[in-house]
Amino acid sequence: MKLSLTKKYFGIAFLLSLVICITIHFPLVLGVLFGDEGGRGGYGNHRREAFDLGLSILEFLNTFVVAFLVFTLNFYLLKPFTRHQKMNLRTISLAIFLTFLSVLLLGLIYNTIKPLVGTEIYVQRHHDELLFQNFFSSALVLGSIFIIRLIYQKQAYELENEKLRTESLQSQFESLKNQMSPHFLFNTLTALKSLIRESPDLADQYVNHLAQVLRYTLQSNEKKTVALRDEMEFTDSYLFLIKMRYGANLTITTEIPEKLLSMELPPLTIQTLLENAVKHNEISNRKPLIISIQTNDNVELIVRNQIQNKLTQEEGTGIGLTNLSKQFQILGERDIQIIQENNEFIVKIPLIKPVNL
Repeated sequence: MKLSLTKKYFGIAFLLSLVICITIHFPLVLGVLFGDEGGRGGYGNHRREAFDLGLSILEFLNTFVVAFLVFTLNFYLLKPFTRHQKMNLRTISLAIFLTFLSVLLLGLIYNTIKPLVGTEIYVQRHHDELLFQNFFSSALVLGSIFIIRLIYQKQAYELENEKLRTESLQSQFESLKNQMSPHFLFNTLTALKSLIRESPDLADQYVNHLAQVLRYTLQSNEKKTVALRDEMEFTDSYLFLIKMRYGANLTITTEIPEKLLSMELPPLTIQTLLENAVKHNEISNRKPLIISIQTNDNVELIVRNQIQNKLTQEEGTGIGLTNLSKQFQILGERDIQIIQENNEFIVKIPLIKPVNL
């Protein structure tokens, strides 16, 4: 990882050094490309044009070397790819001092080499002008390094925050699923206890269906979403369990088109909604309960039942619909809708398109 960042840094340093060099020597580049009129002024002598080209290349290389050297020096001083360490005044001051010292040394070296390329009569650039150019390019480099450091730290913080957010959501998701399984188990065992007391001859068949339901519960606990087809098959077994308790007093109707059975939803969603309806409504010969399971054109699963409150409400953990809503929030989907109107309790569940579709 560090080697990759180092390569990327020096690749960026090379390109930025070239851009800075071209920017500073833009008039000179025009003069070389388009003739004397665009650059230094007219020299009719072929020998001086040759000297002009040689000096142009030397000055161009000087600025490039200064910029790239400053990039290299401050890679080790300012450490632009450090995530959490803040730059203090001492580090910044040292970086600026060593940068300008390096620029001065390179200027002396350049002034030593320059007369070897052109005659003293032809050499027109003064020492002060050269220093100004080099200081200006080094200032641009320092500014670029600070910007690179800020961009990298911003991206690093965003990646870390996203990773923490993902881990947090995953933890919440697992916690929610682990809460629902004991809740479901408690209610089914309570129903089994009642059935053993009321209908011992059907207890063995009930236990077999209960085993299928628990097997699905344990397997689905490893998944974030399941196919609606699988959920409906599980629901059939679950309905057998609860209808054994309530008999003809509980009616479940389903109307789901075949094309939507491949859509997905969090596991045990339908069981949670059925359990909620059974828990909070009276189910008796006087008031039989009808629960409808269907879909609509908005690709939503709709579970509805008439409201017929019990005189004495059963105690519950209060995590059913709340947990279901949180699961959809964690999955990044539309939230569930809970509607009470015309003496009906309606829950709309957005179906999730499978990843492979």
